[in-house]
Amino acid sequence: MLIKIKDGNALNEYKKEYNNMLSEKALEGNNSIMREKFLTFTAKANDYEGAIPILNRIENDILNNFKNLGVEASPLSGIERLREINEYTRPNENLDFNYDYLLSSNLTSKDIIASDSFDFRNKDYFMVNDTFNEVLFLKDLPPDLSDKLLSDLSDIPCDMTITLHINSVEQEKALDLVKSKISFMEQQKIDEQKKALKSGYDVDMIPHELKYSLNEAEQLLDDLQNKNQRMFKVTILIHTKAETLDDLKENVYQISSTARKNNCKVGKLDFLQREAFNSILPIGKNKIDIKRTLTTSSAAIFVPFTTQELFQSGGMYYGLNALSRNLIFFDRKTLKNPNGFILGTPGSGKSFAAKREMVNVLLNTDDEVLIIDPEREYSKLVESFKGEVIHISAGSQNHINPFDITEDYSDEDDPLLLKSEFILSLCELLAGGREGLNTAEKTIIDRSAKITYNKYFADMKNNPVPTLNDFYNVLIEQPEKEAKNIALALELYIKGSLSTFANQTNINLQNRLVCFDIKDLGKQLKTMGMLIVLDQIWNRITKNRKLGKRTWIYIDEVYLLFQNEYSANYLFELYKRARKWGAIPTSITQNVEDLLVSDLARRMLSNTDFILMLNQATSDRNELANLLSISNEQLSYVTNSQAGQGLIFSGNAIIPFIDKFPKDTKLYQMMTTKPEEALNA
Repeated sequence: MLIKIKDGNALNEYKKEYNNMLSEKALEGNNSIMREKFLTFTAKANDYEGAIPILNRIENDILNNFKNLGVEASPLSGIERLREINEYTRPNENLDFNYDYLLSSNLTSKDIIASDSFDFRNKDYFMVNDTFNEVLFLKDLPPDLSDKLLSDLSDIPCDMTITLHINSVEQEKALDLVKSKISFMEQQKIDEQKKALKSGYDVDMIPHELKYSLNEAEQLLDDLQNKNQRMFKVTILIHTKAETLDDLKENVYQISSTARKNNCKVGKLDFLQREAFNSILPIGKNKIDIKRTLTTSSAAIFVPFTTQELFQSGGMYYGLNALSRNLIFFDRKTLKNPNGFILGTPGSGKSFAAKREMVNVLLNTDDEVLIIDPEREYSKLVESFKGEVIHISAGSQNHINPFDITEDYSDEDDPLLLKSEFILSLCELLAGGREGLNTAEKTIIDRSAKITYNKYFADMKNNPVPTLNDFYNVLIEQPEKEAKNIALALELYIKGSLSTFANQTNINLQNRLVCFDIKDLGKQLKTMGMLIVLDQIWNRITKNRKLGKRTWIYIDEVYLLFQNEYSANYLFELYKRARKWGAIPTSITQNVEDLLVSDLARRMLSNTDFILMLNQATSDRNELANLLSISNEQLSYVTNSQAGQGLIFSGNAIIPFIDKFPKDTKLYQMMTTKPEEALNA
């Protein structure tokens, strides 16, 4: 999906560059081909009412089986089925139809989709209106047939429908059929041996074809009796159409060549095009009596799910599908839970992947992007997009007040209750020590937090928001000895050299792109700084929801928050509330092992619908495979993989991807984190 360029937009230069990149990437795969898969099933019944429960039962079984395969499927309505048939009978004409129309006329739904003209006078092709059509059939299949046949056919850039009619044969009838064929061939074998003996030849000298067929039949019997295989009668038809006869012949040539490449043969259906056309329509009728006998395993080769694609209308670019080389376009907002994680070892492309998604958001939407940056990796991108970089350190003049609160801080609950939980988390982090706060200390902190806010909530317009310093003064006034101990533990962060969070907020948070640079906070303040910034971001989320804006949040080195129980709980609660409040948080880390130690982190990972996984260390890879049900083949894409290569988890879909962004672009120069490239930029 190309990005729309608006006159006078300051980002037009980057939009044009991004569109050029997408146009080049689109050439690497078959992105012009739209593939749709339909399954039509039929049932025998005496009347319509008797067929309904049978069809419903089959439908539920099929949907459950697709779900187990990780395939999304949904039943078509009557009008949707008519639209699909209309594609064949009235090509290039849209269907504008409502069933109510039939009540006031003598027409049926068949009349609505009937073509203006059909012409079946030619032996090997036919006309539907002004389009040329031909149906072929797959007649010879090799014993070593692979699932690449359908994949290769569907990659041909032409209008094509592959129809498979698959009918199960009752097991008893299947066994009788195979046994009778074996008996017939054994009689032939005896006859051939008698001829050989009469002519003075070795009795084992029988025709090779007979010997081969007999071996195949005996193997088939063994499969049916001992290997839980079923027998199926299969007809495979290939329909193609074009605007001219020459184009139609070219399509047929490409289909035949692709079949030969897979050791198959395509046959013509001379003088059977009318029957063939009726057989490729999605109505479950097969009028071509050319059938191949296949077992379960052989028929399964034709199940058309060799490559999973991720291409959503209105989505944003996430790289190329590693298998098909098609573009991956995806909209996280469509997920039930759009919260996400980006995981990878150092140098695997984590930060670059996060920046590429930020660029997607900034160029495609009016959403806001907020970043917590512990390693100063995002400043260049933010400055290039005219965003705000806020440097926070112990000696910085930029201050963030952890007591900031909005009227919408909580939804239905009292905002002070939610804020008190945050203050408790903050005090636990600063004054809890190894053993944490005891019950008495927690009670004192909760009481003091409420007292601190009393004056502000009494008159929010005329009273300033309280600060950590005000909270300290309230603690000092409490009669308990524990209160004095808590105040003493907090003094370093209020009166001492680490008092950067003890003042009123004095930074500009109105820009749609804000980066909180906390690299210079040092080890003692970094986790505290991340927690306070996260709470400040929550204030912004509550304001944006009131304005109807989405907020994207990126938290780098998130493992720091999981080193403390209370900060981990705060992040966990933010992830739980984010979707309802229009926020999309993304946690980024290379320390996956540290994450997996935390039960909260494991729950967040297993309940998250979006994960972008890059190269993983061996121990992390095994843990993640068990947690997220990743197959060995899928794991190969995060095993010693190159930068920008990995797996995208989107709902139930797991897509291997490659993201090689062109290096000769301004966007790449502002996103790269490689020192040698940053110096040359």
